[in-house]
Amino acid sequence: MKGTPKVSVILPVYNVELYLAECLDSVLTQSFQDFELIAVNDGSIDNSINILLEYEERFAGKLKIVEQKNQGLSAARNTGLENVAGQFIYFLDSDDWILPNTLETCVNAFEKNNADLVIFNAKAFCDGMPEDLLLRLDYTRNLPHQSYTNGHDLFEDSKGVGNYIVQSCCYMYRFSAQMNLRFIHGILHEDNYFTTMLFVNSSKIQVLAERFFQRRIRQNSITTSALSIKHAIGYYKTALVLREHLLSQSAYSKELSKYCNYLFQRGLKIEQEVSQGNIKLSRKWALITNFKAFINYKLFIRILFPTAHKLLVNLRKKNN
Repeated sequence: MKGTPKVSVILPVYNVELYLAECLDSVLTQSFQDFELIAVNDGSIDNSINILLEYEERFAGKLKIVEQKNQGLSAARNTGLENVAGQFIYFLDSDDWILPNTLETCVNAFEKNNADLVIFNAKAFCDGMPEDLLLRLDYTRNLPHQSYTNGHDLFEDSKGVGNYIVQSCCYMYRFSAQMNLRFIHGILHEDNYFTTMLFVNSSKIQVLAERFFQRRIRQNSITTSALSIKHAIGYYKTALVLREHLLSQSAYSKELSKYCNYLFQRGLKIEQEVSQGNIKLSRKWALITNFKAFINYKLFIRILFPTAHKLLVNLRKKNN
């Protein structure tokens, strides 16, 4: 395409032949057309790459296809970031879609307010899945302010009075303000790190009420797949890396400390569920040693003596 685009849309693609056309159409028909679409084909083995090739002409030079061996969502997004030319970055998942005025409204918010970050809401919908899943998927932020001049305030309001949405398809950011930020490679739950670092390091944030992002809840996705040790490891690694990087920036507040502890405990809960409470003693000790920054005496008991911990919790409930 001629000139430098205003917006770079990064689209990881992996085996989404059933949904990709709808996603691409939602970008193609945007009311704002000064964009580039960087589609990173992450080793798809279905018809996804052919669908991308079919759309090249329709995008009239705005679609750039990058191919790589399968490395996962984080790596695909990072590859996209290495190829962007736009001023503003938007991540889109290839089985979802966005409303027609998404890019236009966000760009207007950036330019009117000289913002670093524009955040918005989403709407989830079920595709072949039970509708009751939507009850636990609330993508409404409910923040008390329409703008923030401090990312820590945004984070604390999100964790306090609002709803902390880490989904990376629910915001657009100015690339020059966060040029070195990348997703943690090779893990699940990658948004927890990236979004938190993005939020706390932003200084001019606009909050939009619109539900621009339309999220598909379907079978065989990361959201609906059965829990495994990979899910736990994703939370563990995020807690460690997030804590390390926040400390290096002298940005490790009380609320962020609580959040890192929550991530660790979420991983621990998953590992205990996956192992059905039968974690080997050597593994328990490794958890205590490797994650000692998050271990207090209650967690120490919970890890080493899960049955005793459960009895103590139940006893406390009865006494209350």
